[in-house]
Amino acid sequence: MTESLIDVRDMAIVHKTFRQAYTESAQLVRANPIPSAGRVQFLADHIDFGLGMLHHHHEAEDELLYPLLLERVPDEAESTESIDGEHAVINTSVNDAEAACAAWRADPTAESASALADALDHVNEVMTPHLDHEEQVIVPLAARTLTQAEWDEIGERARAGIPKTHLAAAFGMVTEPLTPEEATLMKSGLPAPVRLLYPILIDRPWKRYADKLRHGT
Repeated sequence: MTESLIDVRDMAIVHKTFRQAYTESAQLVRANPIPSAGRVQFLADHIDFGLGMLHHHHEAEDELLYPLLLERVPDEAESTESIDGEHAVINTSVNDAEAACAAWRADPTAESASALADALDHVNEVMTPHLDHEEQVIVPLAARTLTQAEWDEIGERARAGIPKTHLAAAFGMVTEPLTPEEATLMKSGLPAPVRLLYPILIDRPWKRYADKLRHGT
């Protein structure tokens, strides 16, 4: 166990993305349930991408976070296992949302759009209390139990699952709702060349993507 607290602020920061991503996607689907074929393709890809980010996030935690907590803090095993078990419920809702997205992509009707939006709402319903539990119980426990290198590896494992073609969109989604201080913290973890060329490599591509997401037809 570490002698001092490690920096775990990035967990709540990443959670901000999940707290708003599926709400926005559901709103976009409801606003235009039967759009053009190109719009269906783009928005369905975006939804699948957002759901995939949550999957990679939880997979990294299941592999690298919860086993260490159970090993090093056995007295907290009951609460740790309970919160980790919430991942299974969330995974089911994500799978349902992915299936609903595939159905809407194949046959975009008012009914399939409504089913997709409802499925995204359900992801929020089961995910939000879990994120609260992690931030209130698991993150403080990890801060005094893991090393900084072990904690950082969790984020690196989750990011490894993101296709390179979507890295700018992923980082833009993460940093958009942040305070300037939080955004600076997240950018500090980028390689030096990427930080130097941030406006070109990330900021501009993300703004183009966000404009198409929110104002495309």
